[in-house]
Amino acid sequence: MSAPVMHRKPLGTRRALHKRVTLDGAEFDICRPTLGEKMDVLSASRAAGEMGDNRQPVDEAAGMMMIARIAACCLYFPGTATRVFTEVDVPAVKNEPWLEEVQGELASAFAGPTLETAKGNSETTPS
Repeated sequence: MSAPVMHRKPLGTRRALHKRVTLDGAEFDICRPTLGEKMDVLSASRAAGEMGDNRQPVDEAAGMMMIARIAACCLYFPGTATRVFTEVDVPAVKNEPWLEEVQGELASAFAGPTLETAKGNSETTPS
């Protein structure tokens, strides 16, 4: 008899790498979140009263919490599917000095590629 076939569930897979960064001397991956992860971040911000009906932070402090939530969602140990932070860490992440340095990359990873980036250089080269 042959051994039963084992099927793997594709859960906990690695996210697409946006950029590798160095924070306090150590490397970390900023990865693009899935649609479900984006919805979780937005729902948590809305539930905490940090986001208005226009999907924008209600004030500067709420904006920093949103960036901290995005960091918790997008920051991974290099080459793994393991996040560096959890939701419990968000208030502490908000106060880290490196957050300001990488907030642009975090926002870019969270938003995803722009149409121009996804399209690439589609113009033909004159011959």
